[in-house]
Amino acid sequence: MHRFRVAEFSMWPTLSPGEEFVVTSSRAPVVGDVVALPHPGREDFWLVKRLSALQDETIDGHGLLGPGMAWVTSDNPDVDAQDSSRFGPVQIGALHPRVEHLDQETFEEGVALLCTEEAQFAGVITEFGPPPFWQRPGGFATLVWLIMEQQVSLESGAAMYRRLHALLGSIDPDSFARITEADLRAIGVTRQKSLYLLALATRVASGELDLDGMGDIPFTEARRSLLEVKGIGPWTADAYLLSAMRFPDVFPVGDRALQVGTAEVLGMSNIPDEAELELIAEPWRPIRAVAARIIWHAYLKRRGRTEPADPTAP
Repeated sequence: MHRFRVAEFSMWPTLSPGEEFVVTSSRAPVVGDVVALPHPGREDFWLVKRLSALQDETIDGHGLLGPGMAWVTSDNPDVDAQDSSRFGPVQIGALHPRVEHLDQETFEEGVALLCTEEAQFAGVITEFGPPPFWQRPGGFATLVWLIMEQQVSLESGAAMYRRLHALLGSIDPDSFARITEADLRAIGVTRQKSLYLLALATRVASGELDLDGMGDIPFTEARRSLLEVKGIGPWTADAYLLSAMRFPDVFPVGDRALQVGTAEVLGMSNIPDEAELELIAEPWRPIRAVAARIIWHAYLKRRGRTEPADPTAP
């Protein structure tokens, strides 16, 4: 994994000057990927482009792409294009795709990268071993689980989720359509959370909140759509986007364990508040979700705890 910083407007609005991104060489690029590549005509100069076509595809005015060749373009038509329209096809092997969602391999690459930059993170790995790639399945049930965890311990949230599953049989919008607020209150769900859950189920069932398509839209748009739902605040939205959508740069600054864990990992004398934590985490962009998992790993290990698995799993 390698970092890059955008210098020009050729990929605007996808990427703006000054914005950082990371790339991987652990997977082959596919058409549509944003990629980093060395400039074919300039030494020690890298470009960021969009992969538009691969070998055996025909490019108007340029013919058929040969074996192992690719065509890259700029997103912004208003700039003088330094792309394949000027310098022609490039080698597929020279392209490094941008990491837009973490998987096990890119997560491990991110841990290695941060450990070379942050000695305290390397110390966590030395003391506690590598962190697991904590994730949850995308969808309605995970959002419900996170709402159950709001302002309570992970264990309390899991216990409530189990009672809810026992009541419903399956946690999906259809099952919520068959119950009332009173049914939820009877198993110990607070009035406020009961209203949140019923409203969420209605919104997902109607299609107002498209959880299935959330992985295909930019992070800012996905977060905005979640925050429009009553009962989903910044912590819940960020926890979902980090664990279920696996966006690489999510950092839930309102999470108490993350605040305490950061203070412990960095050896701070005080626990940072949300504003302080936002500043502290700046150097870890654009893979702050990796940093968060390292910090949570240390926090849980120091307390002899683990991230709960699916509470309804056998």
